[in-house]
Amino acid sequence: MDPLLAKDEPVPPYSARQLLGLIAPYYLEHRAALLSAVGLLAAVVVLGLAAPLLLGQVIDTATGQGGPGERPLWIPAPPGARGLLLLSAGFVVLVVLRFLCEAGLGFVMARVGIGMVIQLKEDLFRRVLTYDPGFFRDMPPGKLIARVESDTEALKQLFSVTSLQLFRASFSFVSIFAAMYLFDADTTQLLAPILLGLAVLLAFYLRIVRRFFHRSRRLLAAITGHITEYVQGIEVVHLHDYEPVAEGQLRELQLERHKTDVIADFLNYGFWGLFAGTEVAAAALVLYVGAAKVASGAMTIGTLVIFLEYLRQVFLPIQMLSEFVSQVQRGFVAAARIFGILSTEPRDAQAPDAEPDATLREVLRFEDVHFAYRPDRPVLRGVDFELRRGQKIALVGPSGGGKSTIAKLLLRFHRPSEGRISLDGRDLHQVERSAWRARTGFVQQDVFLFPGTLGENLSVFDPTVEESRLREACQAARAERLLEALPGGLDAELAERGQNLSHGERQLLSLARALVDDPQLLVLDEATSSVDSETEAAIQESLERLLEGRTALIVAHRLSTVRQCDQILVVEGGQIVERGTHDELWERGGHYRGLAELQLGAEGGAR
Repeated sequence: MDPLLAKDEPVPPYSARQLLGLIAPYYLEHRAALLSAVGLLAAVVVLGLAAPLLLGQVIDTATGQGGPGERPLWIPAPPGARGLLLLSAGFVVLVVLRFLCEAGLGFVMARVGIGMVIQLKEDLFRRVLTYDPGFFRDMPPGKLIARVESDTEALKQLFSVTSLQLFRASFSFVSIFAAMYLFDADTTQLLAPILLGLAVLLAFYLRIVRRFFHRSRRLLAAITGHITEYVQGIEVVHLHDYEPVAEGQLRELQLERHKTDVIADFLNYGFWGLFAGTEVAAAALVLYVGAAKVASGAMTIGTLVIFLEYLRQVFLPIQMLSEFVSQVQRGFVAAARIFGILSTEPRDAQAPDAEPDATLREVLRFEDVHFAYRPDRPVLRGVDFELRRGQKIALVGPSGGGKSTIAKLLLRFHRPSEGRISLDGRDLHQVERSAWRARTGFVQQDVFLFPGTLGENLSVFDPTVEESRLREACQAARAERLLEALPGGLDAELAERGQNLSHGERQLLSLARALVDDPQLLVLDEATSSVDSETEAAIQESLERLLEGRTALIVAHRLSTVRQCDQILVVEGGQIVERGTHDELWERGGHYRGLAELQLGAEGGAR
């Protein structure tokens, strides 16, 4: 089985009542529309009750049966053909009015459903933006897209068409059953056990079929995630001739979903078939009892037709529910998945009393910091160091040692599992996150650029940043020649993820972007690891001036980047195994010197 399905996160076991309670506030945002829908729904039900009455009187008038004392409901009409014509015209008018009310009701509920889903998507996206990067390791892009798009669309169906049918079914069932009881209590009582048995069977069916719809939604998310992941890595797929494996995994997921949906549909249509048979049996019972009453003169033919029409209408709400039950279950499963995200608190929720002052006045400290992305795989173990204002500290060491994790903890992408990071004695997590990040600039190894202009990417779509400031940042980062090379300069359009730029050019832009806000703290995570020698020389040339007056944490693979740092920390196995200046560590002859000799030897350099 595809690991995307195996790692699917658990869905909170909400009951139907809990889900309705969570959905209700979204309904209440559309009170005016819902009130008009209730009015139209009442009109539909009343017209549905009135139409059979006119039909029954038309039949009794045409057959010469009934009279003022015999008709179930006396509707004044002239005698003869003229009265029959008026009654027939009245019946047609009622049918047309009911059709218009149903159309209006559908339009109103469709608008409510669309409005609710728009709000739900906004809430879902707003909540997702509050999560730390760890959330997105457990929730790959494909699954998240399935939540935001597929699951919310399933809810739109529940909010509009399905909810309309459910409300209509409830009102119709109660009113029609009451009318049947008023017409013929004895016959209605004979039908009550049949209707009660259907209700019990429906409740039992819902409990069984929900499991299959839940699994179907999980498989749909896994299929979406599978396609998204392989499309994103299409170059690797082609390079390694991985297409048959990817297709096989997708086929396996599709077959699993096919099996699940077949079972669910079998149960659904099996229930519907049983329902149809029960309706035929109920109609036969009414005809058997009614025919005897008509023969004895206790009931007119028109009254029997009215009762049969009401019988059809009382089964119609249950039929609606049986036909829409798959949508109801899919909607509830989708709702559980969506509200599972909305109810998940961020792992690093900001304290309500967080302080807005994020200025680094003296020192940042890592105090016995431990961290693990997963409980059974610790990444950092008792990291201790301090970064004083204006100081430059470098982190070096083998890949996977925890260097980038230290940088991400400093930027508050994660929270330490144990220990703390302090800012001038205060826990860093007692400082407003946005205020702290406004004081920091971050240059990543993997640069992300948005579709848009060069200027929009440098300012991260902040219209208040002046063009002169963008040009100053480009000049400071030695990216001014890129402005000259791109047609339009700052107005040049960038492709998705900046694919019309080289990797080195993207890193230069990332450095310029970090400088736009003139940060107090600059974090460089392998900022020169993937650039050519000329670009690296340009960055090295400007780093001394760029870092002047700033505090800096530099994660570096190339040791030439960190020789002039105030202190170098060698990180290995999640611990700081050595610390000191370049000269001190070289003379010590430990891990750092081994790394330096390997690198300098490979590059043909010397100490």
